[in-house]
Amino acid sequence: MSKFMLFLRHAVALIREDKLFSAIYVAGTAVAIASAMVIAIFLNIELADIPPESNRSRTLYPLYGFYTKSLADNDREFDMRYSTLALDSCFRRLKCIEAATGVRSAYPDVTNEGGQHSTVAYALCTDPSFFHLYDLTFLSGRPFSEKEFRQGERVCIVTDKMAKWLDGATHVSVCGSNGRFPFRVVGVVKAVSSLMRDATADIYIPYTVEVNKDDNPDQNLDQISYSGLLDVRFLLREGYSRKDFLDEIEPMCKNYNAANNVRLGKDWGVWKIDADTHFFRRMNFFSHTGDQDFSMKAKELTLPALLMLLFLLLPAINLSGLVSNRMEARRAEMGIRKAFGAKRRTLLNEVVHENLVLTLLGGIVGWLLSWLFITAVSHTDVVHRMFRGFTLMGNEPSLDIRMFFTPTLFLVAFACCVVLNLMAALIPAWHSLRKPIVESLNQKR
Repeated sequence: MSKFMLFLRHAVALIREDKLFSAIYVAGTAVAIASAMVIAIFLNIELADIPPESNRSRTLYPLYGFYTKSLADNDREFDMRYSTLALDSCFRRLKCIEAATGVRSAYPDVTNEGGQHSTVAYALCTDPSFFHLYDLTFLSGRPFSEKEFRQGERVCIVTDKMAKWLDGATHVSVCGSNGRFPFRVVGVVKAVSSLMRDATADIYIPYTVEVNKDDNPDQNLDQISYSGLLDVRFLLREGYSRKDFLDEIEPMCKNYNAANNVRLGKDWGVWKIDADTHFFRRMNFFSHTGDQDFSMKAKELTLPALLMLLFLLLPAINLSGLVSNRMEARRAEMGIRKAFGAKRRTLLNEVVHENLVLTLLGGIVGWLLSWLFITAVSHTDVVHRMFRGFTLMGNEPSLDIRMFFTPTLFLVAFACCVVLNLMAALIPAWHSLRKPIVESLNQKR
């Protein structure tokens, strides 16, 4: 510890001695770290467990797929979503599943109780399990109950922005293609950042309430009982993985296919199911083939990784030139210290530590710059298209502090600093210290 403190004190003294070099080095490092951290923060917003999507690491997203000769053209796969029967009779019975929810989106016209205000809102039609999977912050009231959901009661949950627009009304009128229906507000939640696109909405209503003509989530029940209009999301129990889900669902698929072979005939086809983790769902930039393994999907991170490396490499080349010039200026000093018995390894460690202090300072400044940059661009159309999350009541892409400060991001930032420091300082320092002592001592003669 005393040796490290000696290195640190020496580094601070050198920074004070050459303030111009230190300022240029910190500025160059800050730009490099900020560029890399912008990519890392955007990836963190997409992938990390951030409230209300606190269970991303345990969430599975089934890929819906039915193959039927009667519905498919040229023997191609015919995709269908799921029904409430699939949720109740299949998915919720799996041991590896803690919660399973179905969702679908709608854009109803919402009017306040007095009829003075009317607007088109973004609605998530879902079930009570949704509020187990996503920990929305209830400012008042509660989620709609299982009884209200099963009986199709017209209840809803609104965001605080929607509640403010409604002037505190306890009832709203929701208009769809089937007419206008009164809904009772049972809860008010804090508006979710539109960056959390799986959980954000203006209003949450049970999908058992039919507002539009095509609202029935079990519209294909007579043909294929598990097919419907619902996108399904699963919350895995602690200790279970995607493989456990696929192993447990396989015999159910076989039984379901066997039953349909009897009911619909052997030519009906097959039901097959796969699921993506949150990581692969968000990082899957290309079309899903159904049989991609980890190595194939991991390749899709190549572009962000190359961009981060490029943002670090180009400034590192410039910084290495600065370090090289400074080492040339200090060759006489290094020669004297080697003449008095200082080992090359000791001098090299000292140079690396000196530059690491400057790099860490630049990293802190770069982190602040990345925060300012993302805050500035968070309301632009580019970011909205990137995250594809929006609401019609103006839920802003607000930036939670946990989007910027997580253990993963800290490790990424520290790794960026170390890599940049090694690339910029190690090579020119090693090259300078390899020169003979006599040549170093005679440099300024």
